[in-house]
Amino acid sequence: MPPWEHVIAISVTAVVVAAVLVAGRRHPGRWVDAGAIAIAVAVVLSEAGWWVINIANGTWTVRWSLPLHICEAGCFLLAAALIWRSRFAMEMSYFWALGGTLPGLFTPDVPGHFPMPVYFQYYLEHGLLVLGAFYMVVVLRMRPAPGAVRRVSVATALYAVAIAVVDYFTGGNYLFLRNLPPTRTFLDYMGPWPWYIVTLTVLAIVMFTLLYLPFRRSASPQQVASQATA
Repeated sequence: MPPWEHVIAISVTAVVVAAVLVAGRRHPGRWVDAGAIAIAVAVVLSEAGWWVINIANGTWTVRWSLPLHICEAGCFLLAAALIWRSRFAMEMSYFWALGGTLPGLFTPDVPGHFPMPVYFQYYLEHGLLVLGAFYMVVVLRMRPAPGAVRRVSVATALYAVAIAVVDYFTGGNYLFLRNLPPTRTFLDYMGPWPWYIVTLTVLAIVMFTLLYLPFRRSASPQQVASQATA
């Protein structure tokens, strides 16, 4: 991908995310809840856009096109967190988006270039995931509860095991458990298969722990229960 395509997309994403968060903190009101619903609907529609692109191109297959990657599954978790304020969905989407999607934005696995639809779909979906994660904690003031790192780590590991079964039966490469992505990403710096899976697991736990640190003292069970339901 030419550098300018990436720089423009990242810059626009950063400006939009910052503007929404600043507006949410400085001008709270009823629009904040409506904004949460709007982000939830938009992120699900952006994922649906990926299906439409594949179907239109005749490239949709069970092997490659199911919404099972972290970012794709995270769209539905984020929507559930924003609409129903589910604590588990909030924790999963927060850690997945900022621990996985955000780093992925800087080393994108985009199967197309500007001005192809897939270019806009990729950055829109990933940008909305990052926006939604920050929106929950900055604007809605939702907080991960004590033990969130352990819960999300275990749930992610179980999810990976389930996806490994799907990969086996479909011949796919969901979660990149069988091979590295076809384009260069941050996974290329983590060693060959299967060692990059081990490295990524360790880094994920470290990232989850760092992402929880800002809430370690403030997030008591009582506070979290008042902000999000299990």
